[in-house]
Amino acid sequence: MNKILLNILLFMGLLSTGGHAVYAQNGTGIPAVINYTKFDYHSGSQNWDIGQDKQKVMYFANNEGLLSFDGSHWKLYPLPNNTVIWCLAINDDGKIYVGGQDEIGYFSPGLNGILTYTSLKNKIPQSHQRFADVWHIAFLGNKVFFQAHDRIFEYNGQSVRVHLPGSQWTFMARAGDRIYAADRNAGMLQLNDSQWTPVNEGKKLAGVLIAGMFQMRKDSIFIITRTNGTFLLQNGTISLQQNNPQHDLYINSATKINDDEFVMASSAGGCLVVNITKKWCEHFSDEQGLQHNNALSVFMDADKNLWTGLNSGISYINYNSGIRYLQIGKANNLPTYTTRIFHNRLYVGTSNGLYSAGLPDNNTAHLTKNDFALVKNTENREAWNLHEINGQLLFGNDIGAYDIQGNDARLISGGDGSWYFLPLSSVYPVQDIVVGTYNGLKRLRFEDNRFRDEGKIEGVPDSYRFMAQDNNGDIWASHPYRGIYRFSLSPDKKKYTTHLYTTGDGLPSALNNFVFKIKGRVLYATTSGLYEFDAHTNRFSPSRFLAAVFGKMKMLYLTEDKEGNVWFCNEKGTGVVHFSPADDVSQPRVTYFPELAGQLLSRFENIYPYNRENIYIGSEKGLIHLDYKKYTAAQPNVTVRLGMVKTTGKSDSTIYGGYQDKRSGEIPSLSSAYNAFHFEYSAPAYESHKHIEYSYQLEGYDREWSSWDTKTEKDYTNLSNGTYTFKVKARDNQQHESTVMSYRFAIKAPWYKTIWAILGYLALFAGLAYLIQKRQKHKLLVQRQKFEEEQKRLKYIHHLELEKNEKEIIKLQNEKLAQEVLLQKKELANTSMHLMEKADTLTKIKEKVSRLNSEDDIKSITDLIRDTEKINANWDVFAAHFDELNDGFLNKLKKEYPQLTKTDLKMCTYIKLNLTTKEVSQLLNITVRGVEVSRYRIRKKIGLPTEQSLGNFLNRI
Repeated sequence: MNKILLNILLFMGLLSTGGHAVYAQNGTGIPAVINYTKFDYHSGSQNWDIGQDKQKVMYFANNEGLLSFDGSHWKLYPLPNNTVIWCLAINDDGKIYVGGQDEIGYFSPGLNGILTYTSLKNKIPQSHQRFADVWHIAFLGNKVFFQAHDRIFEYNGQSVRVHLPGSQWTFMARAGDRIYAADRNAGMLQLNDSQWTPVNEGKKLAGVLIAGMFQMRKDSIFIITRTNGTFLLQNGTISLQQNNPQHDLYINSATKINDDEFVMASSAGGCLVVNITKKWCEHFSDEQGLQHNNALSVFMDADKNLWTGLNSGISYINYNSGIRYLQIGKANNLPTYTTRIFHNRLYVGTSNGLYSAGLPDNNTAHLTKNDFALVKNTENREAWNLHEINGQLLFGNDIGAYDIQGNDARLISGGDGSWYFLPLSSVYPVQDIVVGTYNGLKRLRFEDNRFRDEGKIEGVPDSYRFMAQDNNGDIWASHPYRGIYRFSLSPDKKKYTTHLYTTGDGLPSALNNFVFKIKGRVLYATTSGLYEFDAHTNRFSPSRFLAAVFGKMKMLYLTEDKEGNVWFCNEKGTGVVHFSPADDVSQPRVTYFPELAGQLLSRFENIYPYNRENIYIGSEKGLIHLDYKKYTAAQPNVTVRLGMVKTTGKSDSTIYGGYQDKRSGEIPSLSSAYNAFHFEYSAPAYESHKHIEYSYQLEGYDREWSSWDTKTEKDYTNLSNGTYTFKVKARDNQQHESTVMSYRFAIKAPWYKTIWAILGYLALFAGLAYLIQKRQKHKLLVQRQKFEEEQKRLKYIHHLELEKNEKEIIKLQNEKLAQEVLLQKKELANTSMHLMEKADTLTKIKEKVSRLNSEDDIKSITDLIRDTEKINANWDVFAAHFDELNDGFLNKLKKEYPQLTKTDLKMCTYIKLNLTTKEVSQLLNITVRGVEVSRYRIRKKIGLPTEQSLGNFLNRI
């Protein structure tokens, strides 16, 4: 027996202790497990087989058909008879061969990239076309083999040949370069030149049910049975391996992981990973995160991670991840505050005390929660801090400071809870250590290879959780809501003076400030990024250190590893700033770990970078182990896949189903009725699909790429006719971008935009132009005729106008003469009125002259005046002239008011002439009082109200 077999036998022997297997872990903790229920993928609960194609799309043989998953979208492809699919296998040509109840065939892309089913039943000989269930599929060369209980079908691409069993076929698989099958009575057989021949010692497997068969290394074939343990086929012999790891488990399926490991799916114990080189087993059950323990199938994908089809659901085990989770102690879900490796032991501070586990040669590879035990004297206490100083491990919890020795804790200083240990010198051994406590500072003194409590340092008491010492010897401490303290120790280190810095000293806020010492400089993590203190200005200002990396991000935690890389927690997440030791000029590289989002213990973030393979991160539920070297090396290239293109119109239609279209360069051309499109895309990165971001662009519509987003679908509506190209790309958390995936399509122009419609439009336009031109000519002719007629009419009208104008001129002249006559009459009337006034005046003169003594003079004057009176005495003539001048005023007045006397009419005439009372009295030869009396009588005769003016009344007549 060769060396490999000896190692396997030794391994199997080590797995047993008192009849029970010893289960260990592949790395510290367990990997993340993602569970999918039937409510996630909307199909049958049971999944009997699993496969993966070259695009990394996963496929599951489901009760309701073929189930696919690309990391974002689930799709179901039922068989024509809508029966269960028991097995599947994917060939190199991309065809997905399936076997179900009374059905064999394959799924392949159709002309539009939609996965379609092709049945092979019609290629089976007529006498064998009725059969029951098909359980296994295997490939060999260009042939495909389907195994049912009563026959094996061999398909060569053209026809199907049938292989009948000796009794009953119970299993079939390919191992190495051969096809093996198990006959219930004959045992293990192999196919040689189309004939089944017994394997040497194959009779040992007669009646044994086999769950899996695969080759490990070059000449060792493992045969995993359902209940009879593990057999090894090597050098033509079959041997049962003793102390098999499956024990009493019923194995449903098994597959190879690599040349050192294989995995088994059991009906009651979940999945079991066996490593034949490192001599351990790793168990995955409901306790490790599976939905339940009834695993029907198991598969290792292209990224070396595990999938298991369950009796109800699907579970994804991120087996190859660099991130694993470790629960500390038997009490699960304990939050972790601090971690240290010291003297081949891993110490973890939790909310329930300090735990430790032994590490042979500082190797953490096989730790489980059961390896941890509480350190004595620390139970039921918050374990805040671990710090190695002077070759001693100091421990602070909520009652004091301890010195850890193995699994025992010795109290150094009690009374106050201890947050932080700060050495006052960078030269070891350090003699004095300042301890930040709940209530001020303490000092520890190192003498005789041990620490001694020197008591409290006198100064301002407060809670000092984060501390750092600058190059001047001053101590800085942050307070969660006060600000930042600066301490100056006295020479004897028994007192300290304090200065508190707040927003007035340059800090963006007095809240949430943390102090750390990174690369020899004291940094202050604030809500607006990193700050530093300027001793010259005695103020804080934004730090230039890593400003290009973090900017003004809210910072929570910083620590430095042995290689000078800076591990951090900020508002964006948890990550590391990696500095290149050979190049100080290049920008440092930043790696975020989105898988850790929401898992760290808020306000108590802690990271312990022991080395690149062992980074310990405290979480709300135990300890996270990060193998940074494996994490960065295992990151697969990001690929993006366009899973579906659907268009909507009168009815929805899928124009691309996600698979390589068989049309060579042909662009799908769609009716104009389909102008709304739905695109689905994904990156088959199952361990981090929630953190993949996508950017897309529709050429012909979008001017530029979209912003990065985690959405995996995009819709466009109301697209006009034309040719479009939809492009999408993806990137991971390390900013690695995929190549661009594109899909080109065209939308036909509607009928009114086709070339025939355009030609019709042109013809119609030409016809209209001709008709318009002809109409315009006719219109021009008509207009010319109208113009000529209009000219004749205008000439005639002009002639008439000349005649009319001559008549108008004569009429105007006559009217002018009449007006002149009327004017002369009015002037005559006015003259008459003046003559009357003169007559009155002469009368008065006569009266006065009559009183003179000279009779001759008087007589002559009187005669002269009398002659004048005779000339001016005709009132009727005056009245006639006045009426002619004033539109018959006196006639109207006499007719309407006949009671008026001649004197009254004279009075009304003078009033209408706007003569004054004095002037009227002179004309009528009466006194002014007489005029008033006369006016009063006239008002009374015509019945004029007191409030109405007599002059206004007469003017209206």
